[in-house]
This record gives sequence, structure tokens and C-alpha cells, in this order.
Amino acid sequence: MPHRSQPMSSVKVSRGRPMLARLTATALFFFGAAPLAWAATCPGNGPQPGWVSSPDAISGAYFHAAGVSSQSRGPLAERLDSARQNALRSLSSLIQVEVRNSLSMEQSQRQSGGAVLTESTLRTLTETSTQATLESVETMETWEDAASCQVWVRVRIARQILEEKKRTALARQLFAQFNAQLATAQDDSLVLATRQIALEAAQDGLPRITLALIPEASSPAYYTQQLRRLDQALGATAREVEHARQRLAQADEQLLKAEDLPDEAAKARLRLAAIGIYRQLLQQHAQGLPPLFAPGDLYIKLAEAEELRANRCGAKTYYQLALSSRQLMDRSALARQRADHLNCSATDLETARWRQYFEGRPLELLCLQKAQTATATPWPKACDEVGNVFRALGADLQTRRAALPAAQTQALLQGNLPEKLGTPGGTDRPMLVMLASGKLNSRQDRAPDGKPAREYQFEGLLWTLLWDGGKPVYSDRFQGLTGWNPVSPEMTLDVLALNVVRRWQDRFGKFLNPEIAP
Repeated sequence: MPHRSQPMSSVKVSRGRPMLARLTATALFFFGAAPLAWAATCPGNGPQPGWVSSPDAISGAYFHAAGVSSQSRGPLAERLDSARQNALRSLSSLIQVEVRNSLSMEQSQRQSGGAVLTESTLRTLTETSTQATLESVETMETWEDAASCQVWVRVRIARQILEEKKRTALARQLFAQFNAQLATAQDDSLVLATRQIALEAAQDGLPRITLALIPEASSPAYYTQQLRRLDQALGATAREVEHARQRLAQADEQLLKAEDLPDEAAKARLRLAAIGIYRQLLQQHAQGLPPLFAPGDLYIKLAEAEELRANRCGAKTYYQLALSSRQLMDRSALARQRADHLNCSATDLETARWRQYFEGRPLELLCLQKAQTATATPWPKACDEVGNVFRALGADLQTRRAALPAAQTQALLQGNLPEKLGTPGGTDRPMLVMLASGKLNSRQDRAPDGKPAREYQFEGLLWTLLWDGGKPVYSDRFQGLTGWNPVSPEMTLDVLALNVVRRWQDRFGKFLNPEIAP
């Protein structure tokens, strides 16, 4: 006759797996050593408790759940384990609903900022909190149904434990977000706006993190100081970016305005001012300044400005530099095409050197001759001719009207270099002096028609002197003797002026190019 199952003891309040071990040991004691010899009915262990019909319940201090074994036959240990696993599933669902509702309630009170949790993060946090909480579940009671032989197990978890696990998981999740935001804010390779958004999120999220629950975390004061310093640094960067933005806009506007001006010197001043801004920005931000520019972007701006100045050599060089530099807006194909189409000849190089020295600069012209009178008088033809050269270069010319101090004039007429050139207390503008000091020879001759005619010839000192920065920069001084001019003394001096200017152009061009011997 089959062995009949003995009544199950009703067991109260024990934790986890040890409870099942004791229940299993009790079952083996009552049922003997033959686990496969089961009766068709089970004695049960009393009337059905109330918690079986209301398995899930939330009291003030605890969450309760119950589970029934999936099978009605088999060893008691297996039925108990099955019932407990089902109870844990029910409790897990109960906890997840509670945790998610609690977190969602907190989220509804904070619709923006660094502590906002995404749907994915909220789901992960709920699962993490639930899993950690289930490690502390207590087994409270068991009951066997005599009719079905199914076993019921009731478990519970303290609300305090659930809250602690949830707070710890939340703190770790927010701390992970905070560290990611802090790393983004500290990343110099990112654009400023991205870093500022990350900093604001970190500042918003830090007060909500319970750092005491995270052993590896530093103190709130430490992170507060980090955020404050970063805020100051990004604020300075923002001001720097805004200043650079204004400077770029100023340079672009100057180039555009220059196109509407009729005067070459005025054009040159604006273009050079714009080029100066681009160069300053490139010098100050050698690695670029996102989101405004990278080095290659400024090289392209410089190249275009040089093209506006008709400086093909300078433009070609800048386009080539842009090709080997980082650009925020990739215009490498454009830079390559323009560089390939720009021809930089020897003449272009010489013009570029002249422009580099004189373009946009103030320059005072002083042209004197002492050949027809006892004192030095203006030499207008010389100033007109040399002025044409400088106007084409975009120099800001001013012909000197006031006389030099007598001692300086006398020194120049005698071929001596004065200690100072210009009026004391006057402007320190660069000055170009063209001087002819000598005599006009004349002779009687006959014109082709046989009539008497007079011819003129200059003989004396010729001197072109460039004075810059309070000292002589270039001097071309020589004794000259012209051919006989049959027209007039004035024409003789005019032709002399043309020759002196051409000689000076040739020699000063070689002076500007150190590769060519003067």
C-alpha cells in the first residue's frame, strides 16, 4: 500500500534558501527515503490561509507576494522551490510597478536638466533596483493544498530595503550620467555649445545625487569646485568666441566696403586692416576656434583677400597652406583649383614685395631741387612721377608742403645725412626725399632750321632717401650729368626726374629682394 504523505508544518518568517532547506529536511523526515513513492492525495497542512486568495498585498512596511508550485506531484523540495520562484516573479512585478511609479513621479517634477532620465534609462534603473531588492526577500509562510498537492509560498520585502536599493541604483545612475556630462564639458575638441549644454546638465544633476551611497565618489564640494572652474573657463571661452566672431565680421565688412571706394589708398587701408585681423586670429588661435574657424578656413580668407589686392603670389601661397590645414568647412577642392590657376611670375613676386612694404602705409613725399635758384624749391615733377608708383601700390601719400628745418635742408643739399628728418614734434610718417642739388649748364647752339638755340644740362648731386622709423632705410646718392636739352630748363629738370625715379625703382626693387645683388 503506498506511503501516505504526512501533514506539512506551517512555517513562519525565515529568509531565502535556508527556509527551503529546512522545509525540505522536514519533508524527507515525514515522507521517508523513497521519494518516488507518492500517494494519490496529500494530507495538506490545514485550512487555506487568507493570503492564498489575496496573494499580492502592500502593507505599510512590507510588500507581500505569493506563488503556487507549477506541479502537484514530485518531491516536496522541488514543489517548494517552484512555488518560491513564482512568488518572486509576482513580487518582482509588484516592485517594478512601485519603483517605476516612484521614479516617474520624481521625473514629472523635473522636465529638463541633467537629472532627467530617458525611457531606456528608466527601464534599466527599474530592473536594477528590482534585482538588487530581490536579494533580500524573506519567505514568510508555506501551505500545501490537500486536494491538489500544490504548494504555496508567501514572501515579503521591507519597504525600507526597497527604498534603499532604489536610491542606491538611482544615485549610481545619476552619477554615471554626471561623469559623462563632466567629461563632455571638459573635452576641448568639442564645439563650445556642446560643452556648455553638458556643463549645465551636470550642474543641474549634481544636487540630486546622493554621493554618500557611492563609496568611490568624491565629496560634493570637490565636484562643485570642478563645475565652478569649468563654468569660468567656458565663460571665458564664450567671450573669446564672441570677440573673435565680431572681429571676423569686421574684417569681412572691411573687404566688402573697400570694393565701393574709388581711392586705391583707401581700398588698401581697409584690405590690409582685414588681412591684419585674419592674421591676428590665426596667431591667437593656431589650432582654430570652433565653431568659428579652423586654420584652413582663415588661410582661405587670407588667400581671397590677397586676390582682391592683385597679389597672386600671396594668394597662391595661402591656398596651398589651406590644403595642408584642417578646415571646419571643407573647401579643399576649391583651394586646389584656385591655387593651380594662379600664376606667380617674377614680376608678380616683385610687385608683392613692394606692396608688402608700402601698401596702406602713410608716406610723405619731399621733392627738392636747387639748380635754378639760390635756395631749395619744390621739384613737382619728381613727386608726381614717384607718387604714381606709390598710388598703384595703395600707399597713403602726402606731399610735404612745409619746409624742413633749415639745418636739415642744408645738410641734404650738401649731401650729408641729418641726425633727424622732419619737423620736431611732427608726425613720424615715413618720408621719401628726392633731391637734385647742382647747377644748370647752358650753351648756345643752332636749331635744325639754322636759328640760334640754347641747350640746358643738369650737373650735380642726385639723392633719393627713404626715411622710416626715425632712421634712414635706403639711400641712393650719386653725381649726375644729363644730356643737353634743347627745350627749357624746366624740361631738363622734368626729364631728370623721370630718370631718377626709374633708377630708384630698379635699385630699390633689388634692395627689397635680398636674393638679387643691388
